[in-house]
Parts: sequence; C-alpha cells; structure tokens
Amino acid sequence: MILNQKNFLPIYNLSKIFINSITRIDNVRSPQKIDNTLKAVHNSKPLSRLITSTTTPEPLTSPLPPPSHSLPPSKYPPHTPSFSTTTKEYLDRLRDQLHYYAVIEIRSQKFLITKNDLVIAHRLRDLDVGDEIKLNRVLELGSKDYTIKGKPLVSEAFYNIKATVVEQPKGPFIEIFKKKRRNRHRKRVTHKQTYTVLRISEVEVNKLI
Repeated sequence: MILNQKNFLPIYNLSKIFINSITRIDNVRSPQKIDNTLKAVHNSKPLSRLITSTTTPEPLTSPLPPPSHSLPPSKYPPHTPSFSTTTKEYLDRLRDQLHYYAVIEIRSQKFLITKNDLVIAHRLRDLDVGDEIKLNRVLELGSKDYTIKGKPLVSEAFYNIKATVVEQPKGPFIEIFKKKRRNRHRKRVTHKQTYTVLRISEVEVNKLI
C-alpha cells in the first residue's frame, strides 16, 4: 500500500487529537503546588468594643403598681366532712360507755393507751417538758363493748386525744462489742438511747352534729 499526502492527512489529524487529549488529562491530574509559607493577616476591625453611654434613662411617668400575691377570698364555705346517720348512731353508743381506749402510733411505734397512762416513746426533738400535743394518728378507738377501726386511721372528727410531755430521759448505758475472727477486727461502741415520756391527759369521743 502506497501512502501519499492525501491518505496521510486523516491519520495525522487523528494522532494530533489523541495527543492533545492526553496532555489535557495530564494537566488536569497533575498535582497543584501548595504554598505553606506563613502570611501575616492584618484586620482593621477591632476584636471587641466597649460601648458606653453618657445619657441617663428617663424616669417612667406612670410607674407600674407592684404585683399583688394575695388571693381573693373564696366564695365557697370550708369543707366539713359529712357522716351518715348510722355512723352517728354507732358513735353515740360508744360515747355512752364509761371508759375508752385507743391504739395510737408515735414515730412508727404502736401504743395501747387510756386516760392518765404514761407512754415512753423515742425522743421527739421539737418538744420541751410541759408542752401539750394532740395525737392524731389513731388506728383503733373503742371501749368494752364497741370498737372503731381505721382504714388505716380513724377520722379525726371522732376523737380528741391529748398528751403532755413529762420528761425526756436517757436510757441505760449500752456497750456494743463487734469482733471478726482471724481478721483482727474489733470495734467497741457505747450508746444511750433518748426517750420522751408522755402523760395521756385526755381521751374523749366527740359527738357528731
């Protein structure tokens, strides 16, 4: 095959296009040089500004009234518990008895009391000798023939039980010794428990109206 100038031109043009495309790809994929030298940056704006005012605020012409926290009086009367006629009848039967007893609870301790009894409970911190308190945790209230049991407490409208603080003594000296075998552990603790003595001054059953 004889190649003349006319036959050679298309091949030359194709080779030229191919070479130009390769150089373009190399130019695109060639890594760019990064200049890591430090450059000084000058910022004309200050980082922070202190704003001051020479003018004083004008006083309010009509000051606002202070907020009132008091609630208006309620238009409803205070709630009073209502009991059925059978409850009032049974309570009247209990009131007709000569003596009453009650099972009270003081600091998770239960006591069976009557009038003029002495009750020795754990120390009540807020009381002094001579103070009179009202006992309002009553589990059972009754007499020889009738008994009222609470679920878990009896309603306070049924009774009126009061007590007077007589004395606040300390218990006997207690010494506790703890030991662990083969461990050289020995511990000795001394303790005196404090008590409050109460005299039950009043045990009454109220009359429901």
